[in-house]
Amino acid sequence: MRNNVLEQNNIGIFFCWGVQYGLAEKNTIRDNRECGISIGHRDNENIVRDNEISGSGRVGILFRPERGEGFTATGNHLENNRIVDSGPEDGIAIDIQGVTAGNTIARNTLLETRGPAQRIGIRLGADSGNNTIEDNRIEGFAVPTVNL
Repeated sequence: MRNNVLEQNNIGIFFCWGVQYGLAEKNTIRDNRECGISIGHRDNENIVRDNEISGSGRVGILFRPERGEGFTATGNHLENNRIVDSGPEDGIAIDIQGVTAGNTIARNTLLETRGPAQRIGIRLGADSGNNTIEDNRIEGFAVPTVNL
């Protein structure tokens, strides 16, 4: 999926049921009611890069919890994305739920321009495994990164 404009949907891009080796690149994803990108059920080894995600209703990028180990997304690379103004006052730019592990989140820009409120840049759920999170620019949030 390259160079698309996805706006005012419930979810901009929805990876589901074993999407593997996919590419979501240089898309403009804006003003979606729930989230810009949702990834989960055995969605493995995908590349999500150079996308502009703005004005998401709840979360910019969501890693869904699914049914547990073996069912969550793994081996995915989120790189060089720009995520701006995600959710209401308690919104989250990137939310990693469940036992999700083995993903790389690198060199992304996460911005909150409306004021910090209770907003979070990256939230790692209590059960999430090891994910590589490096070289991200996170600005304007009440909490840049939280590990529950």
